[in-house]
Amino acid sequence: MHIIAPILSQPCVDNRIKAKVYLGVSLFLICLTFTLAAQAQNLLDEPQKIVVDAGHDRLLVSNFGNGAIVQIDNMDNQTYFIENAGFVDGLDIVGNTVFGVGHARKLYAYDLDTGERVLDFHFEGSDEDYLSSVTSDLAGHLFISCPALHTIYKFSISDQSYQVFAQGNGLNRPNGILLEKENNRIVVIDDSPDSSIIHAISLSDATVSTLATTSFDRPDGIVRDGSGEYYIGGYYLPGLYKIDADFSKQPEMIFKGSHMVYPTYDPRDHSLLITYYGSNGWDRIMLGTGTVVDER
Repeated sequence: MHIIAPILSQPCVDNRIKAKVYLGVSLFLICLTFTLAAQAQNLLDEPQKIVVDAGHDRLLVSNFGNGAIVQIDNMDNQTYFIENAGFVDGLDIVGNTVFGVGHARKLYAYDLDTGERVLDFHFEGSDEDYLSSVTSDLAGHLFISCPALHTIYKFSISDQSYQVFAQGNGLNRPNGILLEKENNRIVVIDDSPDSSIIHAISLSDATVSTLATTSFDRPDGIVRDGSGEYYIGGYYLPGLYKIDADFSKQPEMIFKGSHMVYPTYDPRDHSLLITYYGSNGWDRIMLGTGTVVDER
């Protein structure tokens, strides 16, 4: 019995060993597949600006590196909406169209349903005087910042004409821009070194006034949440900052991170969407926690 038993049980032992080997290999291949899929899923290439396309339940991201529009669904899955869109900086959605800035003073637009290009427009001037951020009003106009010329352009979507809306008068490399309908103004932050001013520009007569002077070094973007508080981000800043609705207090850091460019407010869940230009990533920051948090 002692001689026969090992001989009879040996195939079972071998089978169990083989099964464990096969199981281990299978689990490794499954893990590898998921890992590669996760790695392949990140399509961001020096991401700049995120906009919320609520009508299609997705986020759209511009990318300085390759100009693609990357779409992110509600499960955080990334796919290309348009690979060679030319979107390298600011963008905004008007109706069923997404508008975005390209290299060489170009403005492009695409239909959100079909992905068809519906606008390819060139602003006159030197290619070095790049365009940056975009916002829109309810009357069919885009407002586009040009930091190098200290200028805000006003573009008519209907007839594809434009004019200088504001220039100089304290504007020093204006970049991030947002429209406040109830205040009849646009708010702009300077992308200037050492000291950056936040301006208000009247929609009625383009008068430029100062809302706040900060010590920020070349900030990029400014947004406002549903309660009227403002948030500022920038590639050279050590984090994301909040300013009260009246600009009466000093900016307060609410989020630590690096190489964040433009913040975007998402009213659906009271959060901020940010891009990490340097690490090809993005993040969602839930507001109202009252604590400073770090990037993931």
